[in-house]
Amino acid sequence: MTRHAARKSHPIATADQSCNGVLVFDPDAQDWSRPGAVTWRWSAPGGAGTSWQHLSDVRLRRTQAYGRVVLVAASGGRAAMVREDTGAIVWQTVTPADSPHAIERIPGGVIVVASGAPGRLRLYADAEQTAPFRTVPLPRARGVLYDPEHGALWAIGAARLVRYAVSGRGTATTLTEHSAVGFEGEGRDLQPVYGDPGSLWFTDTYGVYRLDVASRRYRQVDGASGVSAYTNQPTGTRIRARSQATGPRGGGGPTVEFLDADGTPVYARTRPGAAFATVRLWTPDFR
Repeated sequence: MTRHAARKSHPIATADQSCNGVLVFDPDAQDWSRPGAVTWRWSAPGGAGTSWQHLSDVRLRRTQAYGRVVLVAASGGRAAMVREDTGAIVWQTVTPADSPHAIERIPGGVIVVASGAPGRLRLYADAEQTAPFRTVPLPRARGVLYDPEHGALWAIGAARLVRYAVSGRGTATTLTEHSAVGFEGEGRDLQPVYGDPGSLWFTDTYGVYRLDVASRRYRQVDGASGVSAYTNQPTGTRIRARSQATGPRGGGGPTVEFLDADGTPVYARTRPGAAFATVRLWTPDFR
């Protein structure tokens, strides 16, 4: 038996810009065009020409007040927290000038939104505010991830991956830069390496990298171009989405690719007409 054999695959969440919604797929489904392949869905309450256009991020988290919630961001200018059980929006903010790319929730009831233009992290108290109580500059911010293993918030932007120490709760929450890693390209995505609490995946213009958190050293693990999202199942299978010129704003395409534990492409899943901007594991767990 291999090291990963007893581990279970999670459903796969996508932000589909073609339908402007979240689609969650059964990891065992071989045909993503069939209705039964989708295990959960949510449609943004607005389309082209609204601040809900260009859905860019989705992730599942736990809260005391609502149970499991879905965090969504749209680069047209919207970020929200949605109840998984009802699909109801329980918090949202409208920032059409900010181009939100990613969203995260940290302890103390705080939501962090990474905005590419003008380039910053904005902190919100999710039960109280639709306006940020704190702003942290980060040029061309594109990804954000809370790391409970180290009590840190990671954020990626232009040629920089930053680790912030988190202190305080609610509107007293502060982010203090702890360390940073430089790289050559434009940062795109940031996700945990499931099964390895000491590593993170990040992507930029030139490929995919695996960061060792302790040493802050990284190595390229995938040289594919246009990788907009990269993650892995606990089984070891890696998953990636790539941008295509045919998608919205040159966004995602209809195919999600699956690679073995060494990074070799094995198979792909396609939903005709889709434009997958990102792909995530449908789990609230960091590891």
